[in-house]
Amino acid sequence: MNFAKYICKESKAKIITFLIFDTYMRTLFFVIAAVFFASCSSGNGDQKAAATTSPAPAALTYDNALPKGKVADSINCHNADNQSYALYLPSYYTTDKKFPCIYFFDAHARGSLPVKSYKDLAEKYGFILIGSNVSKNGMQWPDISNVATALMSDTRERINIDPKRIYTSGFSGGARVAGTLAISDIAIAGVIACAAGLPHVDLAHQRKFDFFGMVGDYDFNLAEMQQLDQLLQQSSFSHQLLTFEGKHDWPSAADFETAILWLQVTAIKENLLPKNDTLINAIKNNYDKDIAATNTSGDVIKQYNLLDGIARLLDGLSDAATYKKQLSDVAGSTSYKKAITLQAQLQQTEAGQQQQLQQEFAAHDEKWWTAKIAAMNQGIHNAKTKQEAQMNQRLVNYLGLVSYMNSSHAINTGNLDNAATYLKVFKLADPQNPDCSYLTATLYMKKGNPQMAIASLDEAAKLGYSEVATLLADPAFSTLQNDPGFKDVISKVRANVNK
Repeated sequence: MNFAKYICKESKAKIITFLIFDTYMRTLFFVIAAVFFASCSSGNGDQKAAATTSPAPAALTYDNALPKGKVADSINCHNADNQSYALYLPSYYTTDKKFPCIYFFDAHARGSLPVKSYKDLAEKYGFILIGSNVSKNGMQWPDISNVATALMSDTRERINIDPKRIYTSGFSGGARVAGTLAISDIAIAGVIACAAGLPHVDLAHQRKFDFFGMVGDYDFNLAEMQQLDQLLQQSSFSHQLLTFEGKHDWPSAADFETAILWLQVTAIKENLLPKNDTLINAIKNNYDKDIAATNTSGDVIKQYNLLDGIARLLDGLSDAATYKKQLSDVAGSTSYKKAITLQAQLQQTEAGQQQQLQQEFAAHDEKWWTAKIAAMNQGIHNAKTKQEAQMNQRLVNYLGLVSYMNSSHAINTGNLDNAATYLKVFKLADPQNPDCSYLTATLYMKKGNPQMAIASLDEAAKLGYSEVATLLADPAFSTLQNDPGFKDVISKVRANVNK
């Protein structure tokens, strides 16, 4: 689980404020975005994007030289300097036919990561995948909006993208970018949001778009995604929340396939695709497998959400009577009612504990946090229910995020003693996170110890660090460019890109 590199030059209090700001859905983020994209929107704000999007100009001459059937890691934008994107065109792509497209926004500007992860799905279902190599957490919104505008302008001029089937997707802060674009720009038909939700807006008065949320059971943003799903239900959005066993990360290709199938079947319902029984049966099979798994795991809330989602999705397309009967049985069960009550209690407890971790972080030393983390881990093992154990694990993961934020801020402001302490807490909370080793290397460079810095970078590489461009461009390591040890690290980091 990697954390984005939030960089703030203001006070420590502002760092914590920003952390809260990113953990929950944002109001300000939407306001800025709405201003920027006002010129991109037209028509009734409550109308569906697919029904109102204007087609791309007919005079465009598309680029026949773009590679097909393989991932291109970096395609330069013709209309913007220093901007590029990863691209996957299906092997059968032709400029004579419109193809649906998903634009990806990764929290670390790793455009090729989701494109490579989901390229086989794109080949199977006929999607174009485009991943920004520039947009990342820590950027100001005007810069992100410029990136998104240049990206979409360049690709729509060069690639025959179906203007009625433009989707956005993102991970963590990138999911917020994807969602803000959909709220603000009528050209976006739907969103696949991974590990984070939408800005905090009155959804009842927003134009509707398709929304598929995905989040791990151990992700500190789970409660946010659950609460958002309830709001979308009340606001009559076409929506689904899929939870999976995992932390704060992109979902597996198998889970992402369900999201793509959901977009396909939703497009059939919206008359953007002809009825296709193969696609309908495929989505049924995926849901049936996930529903069967909940019978084994006892996760009645997930079972309810899946049954509710497939029943709504199939309504008017296929017989959903069996799903509706199962849904009614689950909704009336004592186990479901107890689980819902427990979930609400745990959400309240988790929110309070998150706030406490933020407030207490800088007030205690390494010894105190060592005991605290040990107690938190003990709470995972001694939990009376699976839901409580998952919540406790999410809190440990959240402490990792708090540690990251405070460590990064202390390093950037020259508070090296505090940074060293915070990094030790970070390591205790999230020992497999390569960001901790990366920040430790930065700290060693600040202290004038390049060999220990290289050793820490090597550890980051062993833990899966894969951001080659960031490492090469980081001024902290500029004096190491010709060091054999640093070059060896770069080779290992490059190798991680393809894993």
